[in-house]
Amino acid sequence: MSEQPPGTRRRLPGPGDVPSAPAVSSPAGRRARPDRRVKVAITVTDEDGGTRRAYFRGRTRREARAKAEEARRRVAAGAPVRDSERTLAEWLGEWRRIFLRASDRAASTKALYAGLTIRHVEPVIGQVRLSQLRPTDVTRLLLAMEQAGKAASTRRNAYAALRAALDDAVANGLLATNPVLRVNRPRGIHQEAASLTSEEVARLLAGAADLRYGPVLRFILGTGLRRGEALAARWADVDLDRGELKVTGSLVRQAGRLQVIEPETARSRRTVSLSPAMLELLRTHRSRQNQERLRAANLWEQTGFVFTTEFGHSVDPRNLLRTVRLACAQADLAEISVHTLRHTYATAALLHGVPVHVVSRNLGHSSIVITVDTYGHLTDEASRAAAVAVSEALNL
Repeated sequence: MSEQPPGTRRRLPGPGDVPSAPAVSSPAGRRARPDRRVKVAITVTDEDGGTRRAYFRGRTRREARAKAEEARRRVAAGAPVRDSERTLAEWLGEWRRIFLRASDRAASTKALYAGLTIRHVEPVIGQVRLSQLRPTDVTRLLLAMEQAGKAASTRRNAYAALRAALDDAVANGLLATNPVLRVNRPRGIHQEAASLTSEEVARLLAGAADLRYGPVLRFILGTGLRRGEALAARWADVDLDRGELKVTGSLVRQAGRLQVIEPETARSRRTVSLSPAMLELLRTHRSRQNQERLRAANLWEQTGFVFTTEFGHSVDPRNLLRTVRLACAQADLAEISVHTLRHTYATAALLHGVPVHVVSRNLGHSSIVITVDTYGHLTDEASRAAAVAVSEALNL
């Protein structure tokens, strides 16, 4: 109690006076606020060794204390005290500019993830704050994509892109956990790979005989290469004496220009054996290309590619699709994709007894599991044929 000046008298409360509320005392680190909410403080040590106070409020001490204890557990697990209040769209913008660009993912994957987050993720859940992002939001995104008619593969890729972005958010201290991990990845729909019969192959090649890039179609059929791999092949990669081709990259269009990118996996970088028919095709093609170079004179661009335009430039992959469509029209075949030629190679190889692990290696699949999943129906037939062959060989 404070002392009063001499000569003053204490004033007694009058009838209209309202008694003042008693002061509320709180334990150390806790105090009552004017709005009657309790605030609890904890000390947090930053990565640089400094300390700071973090405050948690509740309507009761128990509620405030529970929030503080949860924060202590997050910090002990190496997570941030609180999740970021930034929106998902804000984080995705920074993630694309910095973290996605700096990652070691293939250029095609970077472009895919960027496009998916812009076109599909942000319009649906981009406004949600990271601190409020829940597995239900991820499910809502996938459901919206399904209702919009997006293919299962597109939904799976969007899931993978969002997971990667939020993994980086966790690594950068913006989130304690990644909510995507608590949502099942969309299941893929298994479809048997389409392929051509030998009669259809003959008709297709006859229809492409007079087309400039007809030889590329024949080359893919004979090697199983991807479209971009065939167009990225250089003469320096070809050994006509040994009958081999080294696959070292893939030609794609990115940011409006053609460029050769590194293989996405180690198994995509491989050496493919060339049959006598493929060697003859390459020798004939090289002779024709030498004649074109002479006609083009100083207009010829020495790129070293096996398949080029009439002036030596790289071939836009879209031109192969046009070639396939024209050839199908000429041969009166149902329209197919360039990838069908690769499937046709794999189908013919498996049906004629080539071991699945050899086919997988030639195709450049990252795992033999992919080959089995894609061509499982054919490996079953090969297995049955092997059983018959063994019985016959052993006179069983």
